[in-house]
Amino acid sequence: MAQVCYHNLQFVADYGKLGHGEVVGMTIPESSIGDFAKEYFSYFAPNGERVDPGDRGGEYRSLIGLPGGTSHPEYSKVEEAASAKGMRLEPGKGNDPDTFGKKLVYVYDTAKYPFYQGEVYHQFHNDFQSPPYGKAYNKLADMAFDDGRLGVTGCPDRV
Repeated sequence: MAQVCYHNLQFVADYGKLGHGEVVGMTIPESSIGDFAKEYFSYFAPNGERVDPGDRGGEYRSLIGLPGGTSHPEYSKVEEAASAKGMRLEPGKGNDPDTFGKKLVYVYDTAKYPFYQGEVYHQFHNDFQSPPYGKAYNKLADMAFDDGRLGVTGCPDRV
């Protein structure tokens, strides 16, 4: 698998320059995709914008990955959840621009655009706009590393 790294001073495989976006890797049972989509879209502001306006650029675009992308059997449930929030979906083509101000979420085919784990230090850290999540949350990265759910990426381990 190719190397994809967070922005770093060594300029190694910078995900933004490679056209990647920040995501959370999850495995969701097909029967729960509709519920997941409702929950996902509930995190957008009432006007359909994401709640992190300070993060700008293609790497912060709003996106969802599904096996088969817009051809996924449960895609219509994602469309329903987006529509209920006044948002629209478009197939992701890779290296897509920021969605801020567009009420738009790209839908990527995970077979063509697979998930790449971020650096361990970038996992389970506090949000910059909220109170700290607490040590129990922050320690989840160590636990996931210890049990093999997170691994070394080969990327510089600090920005």
